Amino acid sequence: MELCFAEDQYDSNGKFLTTVELIHNGKDTKVTNQNKMQYLDLLAQHRLSNCVQEEIEAFLKGLNDLIPDHLLSIFDENELEMLLCGACTFSLDDLKGNHILVGSNPRFLQTVQWFWEIISSFTQEELTRLLQFTTGSSQLPTEGFAQLKPTFQIMSVPAHASLPTAHTCFNQLCLPTYDNPEQFHRMLSLAISEGSSGFGFL
Repeated sequence: MELCFAEDQYDSNGKFLTTVELIHNGKDTKVTNQNKMQYLDLLAQHRLSNCVQEEIEAFLKGLNDLIPDHLLSIFDENELEMLLCGACTFSLDDLKGNHILVGSNPRFLQTVQWFWEIISSFTQEELTRLLQFTTGSSQLPTEGFAQLKPTFQIMSVPAHASLPTAHTCFNQLCLPTYDNPEQFHRMLSLAISEGSSGFGFL
């Protein structure tokens, strides 16, 4: 099928409306191997921007009603994403300094000690899964765990050698006791890998 630098427009019922030329004389300009990348760039620009310009302007108007444009303009795209979506990485020190421990049983306290040792070797992906498993979100507020509400809790439960569970509405990680750190590591890794895509309940 021969392509040219033009895009046919249809309504929601499939009725032809008009043809939009992507460049001057686009209907008469064939797509070749030499200009195909230019064609794809222009087509993407048309479909992702020009076709939804009205919707984009409405979104920007609503956003600017809340945050004036002169305030938004001081941020680049990465900074704005951070402000809107929060941080996607976090440090172990941040979690250690901003959590609540619920339980005082010596075996539970031993499990907590193993917990810190185990997650200190976690990759950022594993830490993100742990965060999502416990809170239901893969990202933190801009100020990290200090801004997380409710505060991250590590909680003792009356169980032994079973999978950790979580109450995402309360940001609670519920830990049974274990015989050794290797057993705990296996169970924690299984819980966060299988449960991080849902609500964190097991």
